[in-house]
Amino acid sequence: MGKKIVIFGDYDSGKTTTLEKLSEKITKVEYKGITVALDYGNLTLDGEKIHLFATPGHERFKFMLKIIAAGLDGAIIVVDNTRGITPAEERIMDSLEKRNIPYVIFANKQDLNDSTLKTNRETEVVPTIATNGIGLVKGLKILLGKFQ
Repeated sequence: MGKKIVIFGDYDSGKTTTLEKLSEKITKVEYKGITVALDYGNLTLDGEKIHLFATPGHERFKFMLKIIAAGLDGAIIVVDNTRGITPAEERIMDSLEKRNIPYVIFANKQDLNDSTLKTNRETEVVPTIATNGIGLVKGLKILLGKFQ
């Protein structure tokens, strides 16, 4: 069956690009299948089948969050490092922590702001540049290590 990993984040944080570039870097195949309401990709990393879902950032699709998040094994929170962690992302992290679901934070857009992301969360923060694929595989491997 594999692991279900959901990529969360606020509008324009880089969720779709993260999913696309992870798929390209690991499978060496160009990602296809972008939609506005849901992004999906699957890959195999270190023998582990992974199903990646990216949640919509558009307000009109917020109802999809619970549907997509059902049965998830872990999460990636993509934060636009030029904005910092938004209230919506804080709520997502609160929900994950209440449910004991492992997650990592991708401090994305390091090419625009390479400062250290400030958070009071006890999880790994991985600096990323999704457009170039930098840090993404490392971050996914850190998340997968939380399942051991």
